This record gives sequence, C-alpha cells and structure tokens, in this order.
Amino acid sequence: MSKQVADIQIHAADSQESLDTDDGLDISVDLIDDNLYLGNLACARDRDTLQRLGVTHLLTIDVVPLPRAVLDTTKLHVEYLKLADVPKEDLITHLPATNEYIKKAINNGGTVLVHCYFGVSRSAAVVIAYIMDKYKLRYDDAFTLVKGKRRFVAPNVGFVAQLKLFGHMGCEINKEDPRFKQFRLRLAGQKLKEVKILPQSFLELVKEDPGLARERPSPLVYRCASCRRVLATQGNLLPHKERGERDKRQGRGKGRTSHDSGKDNGEILIEKLQTLASEMSVRGGAGSRDSSVDRDHGGSEEVLDGYSEQNMVDACIVPAAVAGACRRVWFVEPMRWMRGVTHASSGKLHCPKCQAKIGSFNWIMGCRCPCGQKVAPAFYLVPSKVEWANIVQNVQTTPQERPACARRGGAPHRRLRRIQGARGDPPINSRRTAARAPFATSCSDE
Repeated sequence: MSKQVADIQIHAADSQESLDTDDGLDISVDLIDDNLYLGNLACARDRDTLQRLGVTHLLTIDVVPLPRAVLDTTKLHVEYLKLADVPKEDLITHLPATNEYIKKAINNGGTVLVHCYFGVSRSAAVVIAYIMDKYKLRYDDAFTLVKGKRRFVAPNVGFVAQLKLFGHMGCEINKEDPRFKQFRLRLAGQKLKEVKILPQSFLELVKEDPGLARERPSPLVYRCASCRRVLATQGNLLPHKERGERDKRQGRGKGRTSHDSGKDNGEILIEKLQTLASEMSVRGGAGSRDSSVDRDHGGSEEVLDGYSEQNMVDACIVPAAVAGACRRVWFVEPMRWMRGVTHASSGKLHCPKCQAKIGSFNWIMGCRCPCGQKVAPAFYLVPSKVEWANIVQNVQTTPQERPACARRGGAPHRRLRRIQGARGDPPINSRRTAARAPFATSCSDE
C-alpha cells in the first residue's frame, strides 16, 4: 500500500526528472481492439515491450510529453495531447482528432498504443471514444467492452459526462447542440474568472446581434416588449429540463450504477488512489504535476445539477426538440448587444434600443430558474419583458430580378422594397403573431 501511495505522489509531481528515473511503475498493457493497445507510462517507455507488441504509433496523454531520451531511441510516430486527469479538463474537443489518428494508423497497417500515466482514466477515455465511434455504441456499452479487456478502466466523472455528450452528438462535434454550447460557455466562464476577461479563443461564443442581421435563419424571434426590437431567435435558446421532471428520472435511477456493479477491492483501491492523485494535483503547490489546475476551489465543491463544480457538462441542458423543456425563463447564448459580457462576470441586460431592463447574466454563479433548476453560466431574458413573435420573412430579390409592378413602370410594392432594417424593426406588411409570455417570473441570481 505504501508503495502505491508513493507512486501516486510521483504522478502528482510536476517534474521532468520524475520521468527520467525509475518510478517503480510496473508495465501494464492490454489489447483492446485489433491493433489497439491501452497501457501506462511504463509500457510506453519500455522499448522491448513496444517491439514485442509491434507498436508503430504512440498516443501520449499526459501533462508532460515523453522524455527526449525515450523518443530518440524509438522509431515511432508519436502524438502528444496535454491533458490533466481532472474532471473539468476539456477532453471532448480533442476526441475527433484522436479518433482520426487511431483510425488512420490502423488502416495503414500500424499498431497503436494509447497511454497516460496509469492507463486508467485519460487514455481509457480516449480509447472508449474510439470504440464508440467505430462500433456506433453508447457510452455504457463501449465502457463495458473496454473494461472487459482491461480491468482497471475508470475515467473520472467529468470525462464520463463528456463521453456521453460525445455519443449524443453522434461521435462528432456539433457546435449547434445546446449541450455543447453550454459546455463551452462553462469553460469560458472558468477562464474569465481566472483572467478577468473573455479570452480570444472563446470570442466566437458571443453571437451576432440578430437585430442587425439582414437575414434570419428562423422566423421565430424574441423581441423587447416595449419597443419590439429583436433580441434573440429560436436558435439562440438554451432550453433546460424542469427540476421536477429531472429529479423523478434521477430517483428512478438511484442505487448501483453499471460502473459500480461487480467491482472488487482492487478496482475500488485504484479508484481511491486515482481520486487522491487528482486531489493532490489540485491542492499541490510548486510540486504539483499539473500546474494548470484551478486551485481557487480548494477542497470545497459546489454541487451543480448532480455534478461537482469541476464538471463542465451541464446535464440539465436539453436539445430544443425535447418535449417538456421549461419555458418559465428564456436562457440564451451571449450576444453582441449584451454590454459587459466579455469583461464582466455578471451584470444586467438592457434593450439596446430603449434601454429597458430585460434580464441578467452571470458567467460564474449562474442563476436558478423558478422551476428550481440552476443553470451556470446564465444569460436569461425575463418573459414579462420580452415577447415571442412568429414573423414571416420578406422575399429578398436579387439584382437580376425585378418585381412585376416595376417592369410595368409602376412603383415597386412597399413590401418588396423594404427589408428588415438594421434597427430590428418588424417587417412592414408581413404577417406576424406576437403574444406576451404567459410567465412573468424571473431568475434568482446566486
């Protein structure tokens, strides 16, 4: 037991020298699929083992790459993905690239070894994603398949949530999926909390102002109730499940999960040691192996929607087509008309035309919907201040096309001449239906 704890401490140390010395790790590797191995760092560093297995491609997933001494003595194609074994790490955006790397190597007759430090969480998550994509499996089925080949497979809770989201999107990145949008917003919120400004890599999350768009993809819009200025379209919504329905579903699933069934003492010990390593990497000071981990939270974690604050996937966000989505408050994406969203962690939302208060935003704490569900980050519109409208879009003619009235010498019809203006005024002579929202409640900022 003391030897295993010492190994964990070495794993948590952020030192290149720790990779160049014998840290006591035993070689651990298993064949998961045709020409695909899953192992640990000791296996990746052992030339004899790599030659015996016929490995031609290495995929390293760790906070530091393999030592140069190892790379110079092996004629392998090596790819490196910097990733810490903590739940809030962004794994999902790398999965299409890792899947393509493994697939291409195997199709060209190569043999791939995917490894991290222990071969338990990070590398296992990448291999599970590949199995999900190759065999079109759900996460639970792919996890069972991989665990049947390698006993010690246990991705952390954040990676599990991201793998499930990856499966829901068809094993690809769908940037229009509300769940993926919220995932990216959570990552952006963490960065904004650290550097006090939204990094440039996340600026694409702030969408164009629909009130200034010349063409709208959807005729369903949300307008200021005072001046009818367009504020959002249906595509900007981030719908969520009502708290009551979600609690009932969770209640039916309480008890043992498929991951807990059949665990022996060895597997439980590995998971405890893995948790200890994550905690040490978060709490560690200068000797921490993962210096990029956010240490502001310390040992306290706020539970959001059944997951810890470290988990970046918000399980309450659902696709727009799902029936039963809450309509008490409209959560939307951040947009350019929202003042302060790129440099303030929270604030009020005002109509850009009449300056009426229509909602609020909070990158860090989010807000709680009247249904009881908490959403973070949150950019919401108060239904009593906003109206929903179904606007039939005007016909836009190309320069080659001329209205019939113009060809006859008459004045062009007003409806064909005037297109939606930059100020967001509703189209003239267009059919529309508008109604005040049935709910007059608002979020409670926390």
